[in-house]
Amino acid sequence: MGKAEPDSKKSATKKTAEIKGKAKAEKPATNTTVKKTAAKTTPAEPTKRKAAKTSKAEKPDQEQPVIAPHVEPEPVEAAPAPTPEAKPAPVETAMPEARAAAELDNAVLPASRGKVAIFGGPKDRSIKPDDKVALPIGRHFTYDRVRSLDSRSYYCAMRWNYRFSHMTPEEAKRWWANKKLLVTNAANGHSVIVRAVDYGPHEKTGLDIGLSPGAAVALGVEVGDEVEIVFADQRSPLGPASRE
Repeated sequence: MGKAEPDSKKSATKKTAEIKGKAKAEKPATNTTVKKTAAKTTPAEPTKRKAAKTSKAEKPDQEQPVIAPHVEPEPVEAAPAPTPEAKPAPVETAMPEARAAAELDNAVLPASRGKVAIFGGPKDRSIKPDDKVALPIGRHFTYDRVRSLDSRSYYCAMRWNYRFSHMTPEEAKRWWANKKLLVTNAANGHSVIVRAVDYGPHEKTGLDIGLSPGAAVALGVEVGDEVEIVFADQRSPLGPASRE
């Protein structure tokens, strides 16, 4: 029993020595492996750095704008100035006096100047209750009574020509009915626009145009005074005409 103990101690000592030897043998291998790995990985870093430097150096070349060469523009000939076109003369908007005429649709007034008669109204004793005007001035070309005329309105009578432009007397009467005339008192410059309603005055009177009492007052004329007569603009309203 006493001799067996030394053998066990020796075997234990040997095992411990073997373990330590193995540990020592393994350590250098590990260090070598790490060194080799470091040696393998270390050379790659400079390559990455070079690549990074190269990419940085290349970026400015890519971002630099491309400058086009300067080309002098060719001289452009100036277009000739347009010649001004002749503008039409402005159309004057004349007053009724300026648009008046001595002739209308080939019809001529019985007189362009003459003496005045006044007819119609309460003072005219020559008119009978059933007397009618000579022109078809009413609606649908009817012949109204003379007493139906308003003495304050503007109307006239002359010895109209019923034969012109191949018209029958009845057609001519319709044409003359309500035609507008411009009558002017040359003594004071007053003018009125009246419409044709009747035939007259009679030749034996020596008078040339009959006027309503209202038109005579506007003109400032009495029986026997002279006036000037022309066709008026047919669109003009009845009554005193502007002297502008």
